[in-house]
Amino acid sequence: MTMTTRIKGIDISRAQEAFDFDKAIADGVAFVIIRAGIGEDADTFLVKNIAECCKRNIPYGFYWYVTAVSEEELKRQTEACKKAIAGEKPAYPVFFDMEGEEQIRLLTARQRTDMAISFCEEMKKYGLPCGVYANPSWLENYYEKDRITGKYDIWLAHWTDSPDHPSKYDYGQTMWQWGVDNIGGKKVDGDICFVDYPALTAEWYKKNTVDSGKKPDGEQGAEYGFIVGDRVGVKKNARFSDGTKPFDFVYDTVYSVIKLSGDGKEALIGLGNELTGWMFVKDIEKVKNTAEVSFAKGDRVRVDKGAKTYYGQNLAPFVYDGIYEVIQAGLGEIKDYIVIGQSGQVTAAVKAKDLIRA
Repeated sequence: MTMTTRIKGIDISRAQEAFDFDKAIADGVAFVIIRAGIGEDADTFLVKNIAECCKRNIPYGFYWYVTAVSEEELKRQTEACKKAIAGEKPAYPVFFDMEGEEQIRLLTARQRTDMAISFCEEMKKYGLPCGVYANPSWLENYYEKDRITGKYDIWLAHWTDSPDHPSKYDYGQTMWQWGVDNIGGKKVDGDICFVDYPALTAEWYKKNTVDSGKKPDGEQGAEYGFIVGDRVGVKKNARFSDGTKPFDFVYDTVYSVIKLSGDGKEALIGLGNELTGWMFVKDIEKVKNTAEVSFAKGDRVRVDKGAKTYYGQNLAPFVYDGIYEVIQAGLGEIKDYIVIGQSGQVTAAVKAKDLIRA
């Protein structure tokens, strides 16, 4: 397929850990398609990859790797996608990606096509432009292609090993994955876009979304007392919003609110760019303590007898006999939150008042 517009891009996931976005820009990359997740799980590098793109003003879109083999699974995975990218307004679409052997074996062409359409229509209702990622084999053999091509944007996966060797297939694709590129020593899928998506999606948003009073990103959930960036702790015995019980240490750790759901009732918490999980906001509480302390990173300390962790859990008896170094002094507004350890390995987070200089 030949097009006058040819915009260079890449698609990435957690497989490209420590990816150098600056080298990507230097190499002419003008857009990034980020894997938002797989199955019912958000990609562990999703938040980081979004942040890296935003920092450099790189337009981006998403894809979700669907593993569903039933309508019920698809609904759960679609909801997981919506939750993972809540508050985002990408310049490129959200693409449906299905390519599993189990889906070939257990589903009919009609069922696979129904799933692709269902996902795309749900994204539209959610206020996001969408498309389908597929290779020629899937379009010819595993989908009812006439129900997809010409109706949804196609991101064609057909490797020719060079962006200068065009695919022989023409499905009216707006984007083409041509093969493996090498950027900064990292292997990454290379893409070519044939349309000006930022302009197209800006117009799409105007026509297909309305101002429903939704708060700007970072303010969702303000009516529940939380905004993105808040430091929070998890209430005792609370569970993640999917019903999973956290490990015990979760109740003893201070997290940041990384994202809030569209209705503000759930918060994604984590440490830095490491995601911990979604919690109902009723199960978290703000942590604020502005007490000044005199400890600094590198100080040598002992733990006072009978002291507990920052959130009141018991410490192992041996902790009171050791000498530790301060690994972290304070956490944002939480001035008395002190992380101690030995040889760079964290032992516990404790209150400054429970430490004695060694």
